[in-house]
Amino acid sequence: MIKLNRDSRQWLAWMILIGGFFSCVLLSIAVPVLANAFLQNSTESLNLAVQANQGTVGIEEGGGPRRAVLVGEPAMSIGDRTTIRTDTTASALMTVTPPDQQSTLAILQVSSNSTVLLGEATTPRFRVSDHPHRLAVDLQAGRVRVDVPVLAQRSLDLTVTTPQGGTIDVHDPGRYVFEVSNDATQVSVQIAGKASVAANGGRMEIGPGQRVEILPEAPPSGPLDPARDLIRNGDFSDGLDNWAVFSWRVELPDQPAGSTSVLPNGGDPFLRFKREGTGHADVRATQSINQDVSGYESLRLSATLRIVEQSLGVCGIQGSECPLFFIVNYIDDSGVSRVWQHGFFASGTVDDNLTPGACISCAVVQRPHEQVPLGQIYFYETDLIQELASQGALPPRYIENVTIVGSGHSFTTDILDVALIVE
Repeated sequence: MIKLNRDSRQWLAWMILIGGFFSCVLLSIAVPVLANAFLQNSTESLNLAVQANQGTVGIEEGGGPRRAVLVGEPAMSIGDRTTIRTDTTASALMTVTPPDQQSTLAILQVSSNSTVLLGEATTPRFRVSDHPHRLAVDLQAGRVRVDVPVLAQRSLDLTVTTPQGGTIDVHDPGRYVFEVSNDATQVSVQIAGKASVAANGGRMEIGPGQRVEILPEAPPSGPLDPARDLIRNGDFSDGLDNWAVFSWRVELPDQPAGSTSVLPNGGDPFLRFKREGTGHADVRATQSINQDVSGYESLRLSATLRIVEQSLGVCGIQGSECPLFFIVNYIDDSGVSRVWQHGFFASGTVDDNLTPGACISCAVVQRPHEQVPLGQIYFYETDLIQELASQGALPPRYIENVTIVGSGHSFTTDILDVALIVE
């Protein structure tokens, strides 16, 4: 009996010892694994901010009441599960940044007549995580351009879904354009980068200068004839290469000229014209294009800009001193050399007698100057073929050059990018 009790105690002791050993082993494995999983997978929300580029932009967060962002108002912070809506008169600009940091992860330009639903917008909570930033966008209608800069630390994974069943994955820096109509989705890679396009059982990868189309209940088709940018180095990533920059012209001999520089801006460079003084001064940067465009259906001029400051109201007493002009010299279908220009200003009120809304001394094809929010990024886009037709002018047959002009008394103007896209 005594021996039996002793054996039972020994067996129990062994079981406790073995159990403790395995528990120790399990904990030594499980705790680091669970801790690593927490450090790797724990996330927090990215900062999303929307500003009105034109008109009134509608914002709907998680089924809540609809809010509005007006031109000139500060950017509105939003969360994921938010819908951005623009009508025929509105466009929006959304920036994506990490929490407590100034670096930009992506800039989304939302065109008119667009509906965008933001899905996941997260970033790892801890620096030790190997996971990327993540942004999911459901483009339900319209057109969105996405610029993803080169990121020094953590990359951005962008996923775009569309009504035709398309899922587009982007992991690389570049410029991407997504366009949704009732009939199709168009996906283009304009500058650098590549996109993986999947739909209805098919998948295709496209690179710079390529386009793919998604039709309902069909796999992606392409690469199709690309949308081609006639302007080289339009994002100033190579400084002022391909641009001829002229000397400043200053009206008063005792007044200073300004400065022309490409600022690095953390890997997302931009061109800056800056001048402080009295009396007129102007500068221009020109790029020769020399391209026949007669066979294209679309000739789209787009630019991203910012007027930081200007001293003159509107564009001066002649309407000829805008802090920024875009000028296109072209030959029309009849063989006549023409000039199209468009001016931008941020301060002042149009007065036909004092500060006219268009250049009254310029023999060019033009619309009234466009007012933009002071100090805010603004994007502009127009189809030159349609623009000229609306003014009763013949379409361009040959593009000679594109010029960027800064003018006025004291002003600071930034040009983040400019493109002339033919399709």
